Amino acid sequence: MIFKFATGERLVGYGSYVPWGLWVALYFHFVGIAGGVFVTGVGGYIMNFPGFRENIRNIMVISAASLVAGMLSIWLDLGQAFRFQNVFLSPNFGSMMTFNAWSYMFFLATMAVVFYLSLKKEKATDFNDKSGWLVPFMYFGLLLAIAFPSQSGSFFGVVDAKPFWNSGLLPVMFLTSAITSGTAVLLFYFTLIFKNRFIVYVSYQYLIKVLIGGILIYLASEFAEYSISYWSPNSHTFEAAKMVIEGPFWWVFWLVHLGGVVVSLYLLLVTRTMPAYGVASFIIAVTFVSARLNVLIPGQSIAQLKGLQEAFWQERLSFVYIATPLEYFVAFFIASFAIGLAYFGIKFISKFEISKIES
Repeated sequence: MIFKFATGERLVGYGSYVPWGLWVALYFHFVGIAGGVFVTGVGGYIMNFPGFRENIRNIMVISAASLVAGMLSIWLDLGQAFRFQNVFLSPNFGSMMTFNAWSYMFFLATMAVVFYLSLKKEKATDFNDKSGWLVPFMYFGLLLAIAFPSQSGSFFGVVDAKPFWNSGLLPVMFLTSAITSGTAVLLFYFTLIFKNRFIVYVSYQYLIKVLIGGILIYLASEFAEYSISYWSPNSHTFEAAKMVIEGPFWWVFWLVHLGGVVVSLYLLLVTRTMPAYGVASFIIAVTFVSARLNVLIPGQSIAQLKGLQEAFWQERLSFVYIATPLEYFVAFFIASFAIGLAYFGIKFISKFEISKIES
């Protein structure tokens, strides 16, 4: 982080032709996790699944920590990071960026309200009581949590200049990826805290079904998106799809993405033990960032003007993006920051609740 602030963007791998790299992919991944954790967690609460009621505030903390980490990631990627306030002070609501930024703030505020209202639902008799403002605010939060991952896909889909991004399937893929990775994070959290067999059976069945369903829907959408482009050599999206499947970074798609999915499905469907669930959910939560990269990078790596790559040469004028060690170290910091923020937030809540009970 010191090197990042000392050198600006001189030690990064992106440039003029590929201006968005690993940190932008992490941004979309973390905000997707935030939305997915909220959707799955609140869904479990509303459907009265055991384990969700007593952990709803922890779920809010995990979701908020993921969203803050995503905002940190995009903030670090900005060339003028300390001008971020302009999106709030002088917004342009015709911009998808502005729309997303304001959605995140409304979402954070909604989570804070849900957190506060959940404090009034401490008694067991309140569990089935749907009166009050808690559940209505949860439904409003669900609307936001479903909207902004879809907006992230729309952010790319409305770019006419990038044919690979200009697709109506991207909002669906981004939303599905968000729910899948968010559910994986929540399942991983549950494997760390739950020992009760009844909770394990009921809650895990719910989480595993959502996780497997999300994976299968995403794979179906991904197949539809890439197959049409890859099997049409004359299409404008053929080169980008070919880059994903057999380009220099083919291993990101085949080994990291699909390999992680295969291993995770095996652990979820065949092994079916608590440690296996934890490992599978961790793999999905980490490797699904490759789904973002496989959309983000190929869409920028194809020149729209033939011969542009050969017309000028400079290390920043390249369509080949390779993340530098600095980018990876900062990415590890962002992930560690998210985990630390969630950990200490949950610790603080537990101490607060213990002190409240003692008093």
